Amino acid sequence: MRRVQFITALAAAALGAGCAETVEYHYLGTQSLRNEQGHVVGHKELLLDPRTGGEVEEVTNYTPLYDDKGIVMGYAEPTRSGAVIRNLEGRRIGARYTDLRSRGSNPGSDGVGITIR
Repeated sequence: MRRVQFITALAAAALGAGCAETVEYHYLGTQSLRNEQGHVVGHKELLLDPRTGGEVEEVTNYTPLYDDKGIVMGYAEPTRSGAVIRNLEGRRIGARYTDLRSRGSNPGSDGVGITIR
């Protein structure tokens, strides 16, 4: 009997979650995030919730890329298909694409990187 009640409650919760209203945020702008050296190390997107009028901040931090000597040469902004490579001023200078087909033979690979100087 308790199992039937549990399954019924679980089904009701799933049905309620499926009918929940999604929130459509309005884009207000982007601000660059800088570290002590002046490098652009991320960005902050400002969004507006139209139902409440409140502002929401979505922060994206970049991953530093180092050269052979251990000096930061740029930053990688994560994306769904890989990463956008940016220079120290935050300008886009390349991209890294993650190819899932190569993960079987090289599981530690970050993907193919294309950088334009």
